[in-house]
Amino acid sequence: MSPRSKSVLFYLGGMLVLGFVAGLAGGWVGHLEASDPALAAQIAPFELVGIAVLGVAGMVFALVVSVRWMRVIDEAAREAHKSAWFWGGSVGLLAAMPILMMAVLPQTADWRLPDWFFGRTDPMAYAAMGAWALISLMLLGYGVAWAVWWLQRR
Repeated sequence: MSPRSKSVLFYLGGMLVLGFVAGLAGGWVGHLEASDPALAAQIAPFELVGIAVLGVAGMVFALVVSVRWMRVIDEAAREAHKSAWFWGGSVGLLAAMPILMMAVLPQTADWRLPDWFFGRTDPMAYAAMGAWALISLMLLGYGVAWAVWWLQRR
């Protein structure tokens, strides 16, 4: 195994450990909040900052791993991923366009989405649901385009 491959595995292992520790910390804070409502009010501002810091750190970490991984793989695999992200991600994003276009029509004013975010129906919950839906469609398109790219070249 090359030193570069080892470093990528090291970073991936680090991401798993970071995710595990973040999950444990979140569970612990949730347990503290459930046991003492007064403490929950004191912790709330720190939770928001902590989640933001964890999110930024996780994304930077993922970017570093992705860049290192793209440098390690061969040219065919690199081209497969670039092509799959361009075509699959674009088609996945376009799949959401009819929904976005319908959302501005007056006929959709009475539509209600399921309360997938723990009963929340505020605008922020809907924005998060929309973002996750777009990302999911783009990743689904990417996966399909990546598989087609490799199947065509077998």
